[in-house]
Amino acid sequence: MAESDIGLDPTFVGGRYRLLEVAGSGAMATVHRAHDEVLGRDVAVKTFRTHAPDPRHEERRRGEMQVLARLNHPSLVRLYDAGTDAQDDGTTQVAYLVMEFVDGTDLRQRLASGALTSDDARLLALDLAGALAYVHALGIVHRDIKPANILVPHADPNHRRRPVKLTDFGIARLTDASRLTLTNTTIGTANYLSPEQARGEKVGPASDIYSLGLVLLESLTGSMEFTGGAVEAAVARLLRDPRIPTHLGGPWASLLPRMTARDAADRPDATEIVRVLRGEAPADGGAPTRAIESPDPADGALTQALAPAVFEGAGTQVMPSASAAVHTAQMSRLGAEQDGQQTRAWRAATLVPELPQDPPAVPSHAPSSARPRGGSAARASRRPRRGLFWAAVTVGILAALLVIVPLVLRAVLPAQPANLPPLPASPAVSGQLGTHLDQLERSLRP
Repeated sequence: MAESDIGLDPTFVGGRYRLLEVAGSGAMATVHRAHDEVLGRDVAVKTFRTHAPDPRHEERRRGEMQVLARLNHPSLVRLYDAGTDAQDDGTTQVAYLVMEFVDGTDLRQRLASGALTSDDARLLALDLAGALAYVHALGIVHRDIKPANILVPHADPNHRRRPVKLTDFGIARLTDASRLTLTNTTIGTANYLSPEQARGEKVGPASDIYSLGLVLLESLTGSMEFTGGAVEAAVARLLRDPRIPTHLGGPWASLLPRMTARDAADRPDATEIVRVLRGEAPADGGAPTRAIESPDPADGALTQALAPAVFEGAGTQVMPSASAAVHTAQMSRLGAEQDGQQTRAWRAATLVPELPQDPPAVPSHAPSSARPRGGSAARASRRPRRGLFWAAVTVGILAALLVIVPLVLRAVLPAQPANLPPLPASPAVSGQLGTHLDQLERSLRP
């Protein structure tokens, strides 16, 4: 396109930007690579046509300038300057924008040589989804996501990858702004329109997500999903969903169908897409697996209840909840109480006397009404009684043996001769026990 078509000095724009080759051209404007003679750097100068077919192109230019002036993100083209320049006749002003120049190619030209690998597509999606999350948070909808508006920079001299750049906010709009087009007028590129754009309805951030899904699908397969003319391509997405090849694998096989859902409410937002691509969220939109919190080591009941699930087997075990652990501990205490009751019943049935149990310990800070009466003196008085009880039981058992054993022996053994020596005396035993033994021995002697 000749310089006279845009009415600019063929050498300079704004007195400082020397125009070089044409980098791109559209219906509303032409983009040149230019050199900033003041700062000594290459820039992109976008000049708007004086006779653009859209009567509201001036509003769009202002809107793009206002949008770009607010943006500052690594994956968005930056705006450096804006102004107007007079035509040769000196009466008509031609507007221009000075933006960051990206040394590279656009995604449309890159895909002409073949599809991207899954890893390259993931990096591309991370850059673009991050940029959309940023602009959507500012209340801006791009409305024209397509490969031609995605710039792929060349690697730097150290072969480090540079982030892709989303450009051309000429038809972007604020979500709460008035429309710049007539009612029911569709705006955007037909092959990447969302269903709501194809119906001429109000669009929001979900519309950009749908278009990004089609761009990623094309990047992975190497072919455009909705081809044909404007009407054919626009109507096709109203009749069917995009075809997602199963061989794409994760996360694409689950993520792309959600991004290109016909119902805007079913699509993930840009932030969720970033989390999915980073492996921080499931691609199918399900609830993420939450880590099990470790129980308090001081809580013995919880530790005991959770121990079998943690250490049994090598596979992942289902962990009980805190309420289940408490219930398990309560059941264990109840079983212990039942075992104690059965033990006491068995003792009573076998006539084994049960010793009196000490009362439970009461903290020193407990009220006086909760403490046992008598204090330590009462507990001390019980100890000698328990000793006497066991002494009496021992004496009774020994006495029974001394009575029963001789009688059994007399009945079984023959009578002893009269000349047998007398029985030896029993050893002396002191105390009350010795007294009882002496009495028992005298009663048994002939």
